[in-house]
Amino acid sequence: MNELVKLRQQIADMEKQAADLQKKNRPAVLAELREQMVAYGITAEELSRPAAKTSKPRQPLAKSASPAKSKKPAVPSPAKYRGPKGQTWTGHGTAPRWLNDLVAEGKTREDFLINQNATASGSAAAAE
Repeated sequence: MNELVKLRQQIADMEKQAADLQKKNRPAVLAELREQMVAYGITAEELSRPAAKTSKPRQPLAKSASPAKSKKPAVPSPAKYRGPKGQTWTGHGTAPRWLNDLVAEGKTREDFLINQNATASGSAAAAE
């Protein structure tokens, strides 16, 4: 606990030193600011106005040294559910309104499942 008291005393002493230094250097800093204001034609009124927002110039994006890896093209998911009017849904994401309405009427999602095996074998048979 004694160390904590010593540290707090050191902090207080250093804050006092900083305030004394600021008070001592203030006239010199003010004189330098006045000289620069005269040199650049800056008025006290200009200093009291809010600073204008400056937009930073946009840097062009740096090109990477290595060639960009190409992404695989997005392949749409096959439909998993089919509605009575031909509507389809993959089963991903939020369920569509037509399916939610039918479920609310007492049907189940399984009633609208597309038989994936029949679709796959049917297209294989058609290809032969």
